[in-house]
Amino acid sequence: MKKQLFSLILSLITLSSYAQYTPLFKYEVAPAAFEHIFLDHIKDFRAATISTGTGQYVGQTNELHSLYGYGQYITDDGNIIIGKFRQGELIQGISLGKDNVIVGNKNFYCSYSLTTGKLEYIYNNGTKQISQPDDIKDYTFMSQDFANGDKFIGELYKGKRHGLGIYYYADGGLWYGCFNNDIRNGFGAWFKADNDLVIGLWDGEEERRCIFIPQK
Repeated sequence: MKKQLFSLILSLITLSSYAQYTPLFKYEVAPAAFEHIFLDHIKDFRAATISTGTGQYVGQTNELHSLYGYGQYITDDGNIIIGKFRQGELIQGISLGKDNVIVGNKNFYCSYSLTTGKLEYIYNNGTKQISQPDDIKDYTFMSQDFANGDKFIGELYKGKRHGLGIYYYADGGLWYGCFNNDIRNGFGAWFKADNDLVIGLWDGEEERRCIFIPQK
């Protein structure tokens, strides 16, 4: 039993995430093993549309109707919060405001200017870390429009989609998750136009391990 427990702990430590590491350590990325554990935990949580006093949430909820799993929350004043929720709180994702966007979690995140798209600072457990311009010039948060009507909003590294982002389809659906070198590569969620969800692991356009979550 002890040997099995040690092997499990070792595997959780050594397994890396599917996101590529770039020179700047921007925010914490959970190892793939932990992402799989989170996926196993939320795979039976159904999707719902919930109106609150400050906006509307579309995404997974647990048996207590708390926001839990992948979801997006649009506030009445137009802010967008999308990512992974636990007990009603965003634990990893993108928070789009009017002037800036926060990418990461509440303790460790990047702040980008929506006016310039530039990385302004990195917040790490109470401390704002501002790097030299040469260190951050390759990191931006921008939008890209495509000829077929699709649109991407998210992190770029040297002009390529890399990090967390949102891909909007012309049919009204969207995909949120990890990108690597211009392709989706990692864990994410496909919010279909009818508000059904597909959550799981992507490698480019291939769904490597995905779960269909119907709307309640």
